[in-house]
Amino acid sequence: SWRIPTKKEFEELLEECKWEWTTQNGKRGYKVTGPNGSSIFLPAAGYRRGSSLGYAVEYGYYWSSTPDGTNRAYYLNFDSSIHYMIRGYRECGRSVRPVSE
Repeated sequence: SWRIPTKKEFEELLEECKWEWTTQNGKRGYKVTGPNGSSIFLPAAGYRRGSSLGYAVEYGYYWSSTPDGTNRAYYLNFDSSIHYMIRGYRECGRSVRPVSE
């Protein structure tokens, strides 16, 4: 029952939840709290391109399951001051935050 969230589900997080930049277990990232008070932590884990890891401390990149064309898909992008959806090439290694039905 696990799956990758859609672009629409990430947009709901962006629009309906409170985002707080914080540190948990030594990792920087966002605590995202929903209207019901439940929260998740999205660490700033950077991305991988080939053998290189980029921005592993200050940026977070999380794939959605929503494609945009043949070689791109939408992903959640954030740093300590902003969070939004954007599209990018699927060849880049970005984090996945699965959800369960």
